[in-house]
Amino acid sequence: MHADVLISSHPRSGGRWLRFMVAHYLAARYEPEFEVTASNVFEIVPDHITDPVRGYPAFRYRNGCGSRLFAVCHQPWTVDLHRNFPVLFLARNPYDVVVSAYFHLTREKQSYTGSLRDFISHPRLGLDSWIGYMNRWAPELLRHRDVTFLSYGQLRADPAASLCKVLEFVDEQPDESRVAAAVESSQALRDSRAIRTGQEGNFWDHLQPEEIFSIQDMTQRGLSGLSVSLLEAIGVEIDPFPRLEP
Repeated sequence: MHADVLISSHPRSGGRWLRFMVAHYLAARYEPEFEVTASNVFEIVPDHITDPVRGYPAFRYRNGCGSRLFAVCHQPWTVDLHRNFPVLFLARNPYDVVVSAYFHLTREKQSYTGSLRDFISHPRLGLDSWIGYMNRWAPELLRHRDVTFLSYGQLRADPAASLCKVLEFVDEQPDESRVAAAVESSQALRDSRAIRTGQEGNFWDHLQPEEIFSIQDMTQRGLSGLSVSLLEAIGVEIDPFPRLEP
């Protein structure tokens, strides 16, 4: 099965929220009686995998109804996974990503017990994961012929406009009432905490200045020039706490 577009993002960058809005919109158009929930959303917008529960085999409309097939992928770019797919790339600043990942793993998954400071430098779970992800994707995205970009800040500031941008990317003319209903439904799911989404810049409430400086140093050393250029073009802040040069 070949997706019409991949929604690609690093984990904890808003992909789950965007997936739910897209799924609600599509279900409202093609199957209004179907109620999208956090557990069945994969039937409308599956993961870019072959898992029978979350992947393409779960896609509800695989026998054809006219619905576009959006698939979500959090994997670093590879030829086998991503070549020849249109891509909608969603990006979030590294400070919020790290904080969100930390609370996800300590409070929801309960699979990490260390401090936030230690988590930042964790080689697999921490900031290096985001840096490596961006460095793999940036050169491919900058030469990709069928790609559009969305920042978490844009998604948070105007979810309706963000959803319209996603739909228009696949030549879907957005219906204003369905867009409004999808945004309202996603807000209800966020309020119930079935989807955890933070404010843009939420990291200020959780990171100490030394931890912010640590993330700043790691991004400056680790991010490629292409990654920096791409993030700046998308509108993702990577240096929110500039230090005066001595």
